[in-house]
This record gives sequence, structure tokens and C-alpha cells, in this order.
Amino acid sequence: MMMNISRLKYRVEVLGDHDEIKRYGPFNEQKAREFFEVEESLGGTARITRLEEGIRETWKVIAECGNCDSYERGLHEEKRVELQVQ
Repeated sequence: MMMNISRLKYRVEVLGDHDEIKRYGPFNEQKAREFFEVEESLGGTARITRLEEGIRETWKVIAECGNCDSYERGLHEEKRVELQVQ
């Protein structure tokens, strides 16, 4: 039985213990949601992203739990500080 790879357009991103993001997948939507629900039930910080096709392929967040937003904001602030150092 061959798997339709074109349906595997979802991944789950999990914030690890040392502030690293681990990416799991690709999954179909059902498997991604199942994986995400396990992380959510454990009180983790995770999100589901979906591959958007177009001129460039980008990953769009479609669901999240925990505090992904403040972690991402912290990364952007850290990069801004690094750029200002002379």
C-alpha cells in the first residue's frame, strides 16, 4: 500500500527543555492533531503548522498550546539585541 505523500503537509513543533524547538512530521492532519493533543495533555508548549504552497513554501501555525508566542517574541528580541552590538 503506497502512502500519498502530498497529504503529509503538517508538522508539530514542540518547545524542548532547553528552549530548542523540535519538529516532528510530516503528518497528515489527523496524525498531527493526535500528536499535538498528547503534548497539550502533558502541559507542553507545542503548535501544529501546515505547509502553504505558492511562490514560496511557508509553514502557517494552525493550532498551539502553551506559550509559543512569548518564546518566539523572545527569539526576535534576542536577534535584535545581537544586531545592535558593535
